[in-house]
Amino acid sequence: MPYGRLGRHLEERPSPTLATLPDGSIDRYCTLAAGADGPLQTRETLGQKIQDATRSTFRLHVDSTEPGGQAVNVAQQLHAFGSEVTCYGHLDDPIFDTLPFDTVSMGDPALVYAFNFTDSDVMFVEASPVADWTLADLRTVADLPDVFTVDAICCSNWVSFPGMGPAFHQLASEDLPRAPFVLDPGDIVGAEPEDVDSLHQALATLQNTFDVIYNANRGEIRATAATLPDPPEDDGGRLAAIRKATGIEAVVMHARTEAIVSTTEGLTTVDNVRVDRPERHTGGGDRFTGGLGYGLANEWDWELALACGNACAAHYVETGDTGTIDDIIEFIDTKTDTEP
Repeated sequence: MPYGRLGRHLEERPSPTLATLPDGSIDRYCTLAAGADGPLQTRETLGQKIQDATRSTFRLHVDSTEPGGQAVNVAQQLHAFGSEVTCYGHLDDPIFDTLPFDTVSMGDPALVYAFNFTDSDVMFVEASPVADWTLADLRTVADLPDVFTVDAICCSNWVSFPGMGPAFHQLASEDLPRAPFVLDPGDIVGAEPEDVDSLHQALATLQNTFDVIYNANRGEIRATAATLPDPPEDDGGRLAAIRKATGIEAVVMHARTEAIVSTTEGLTTVDNVRVDRPERHTGGGDRFTGGLGYGLANEWDWELALACGNACAAHYVETGDTGTIDDIIEFIDTKTDTEP
């Protein structure tokens, strides 16, 4: 297990430069109640209540409202580690004024209602102007060399941005420094096959400019591999098939029990940190992306980078807080055998 090495590397407190983009949302964390039954605790219970023909009304209570969006969440993790991070997102709302890192806004955010059930989360997203985003919108607020001359880039939410594919094709012809470019596609499960094929093509083209790392959860990896000829039936095979089909640098799967990456050197697996009692599910994957991006920006090896992503995600899921370097060192000391 590489967590002992991770702790020692974190103690050195490197401060790489990173950029995150291009979404942003106002996240309303809510609870639901059905009559006298009280708050609904699980997705399964919600499903049962919805199917109950005698139930037609649910009470919604907004517990908290927070700045969100995948790019914002990733930037929060990077900032907590002391990185020099700039978030280029859709941040035109006073709620984003509280963010402690540099931000550049390209428009209005989405509105998200998040329900953190004990078994998993559910999110409802209102339609928003982010769907009209193009690379030209980024150009209006910053010069591309200023955005992308960093140690690593974390890009998120392909599914919400139809303009991201054309943007990747345009970036492929730009003269920009080669750096790790981590893409989390968002919830691509259920996407049309032609859209998944377009994603493959865009990733392959973007590799001309950046070292592209495709980073998704198990369901998203299955959906990404589903349109390939004779898609494999195991996780490692899917990762390798996606990487081979696109020619990108690496394909990562983050899951509750492990993180796996496929590179030209084969598969690397790092078991996840144990979570005793989840406090919050929503946003854990974004903290994984932040930890992974931080590791890659520091040019750490894959075991170390995956361990960093795992620790950041597990800490957030268990505590509901974005971990600082000190938090993560203490967390892995408590949770893992920290021998090399």
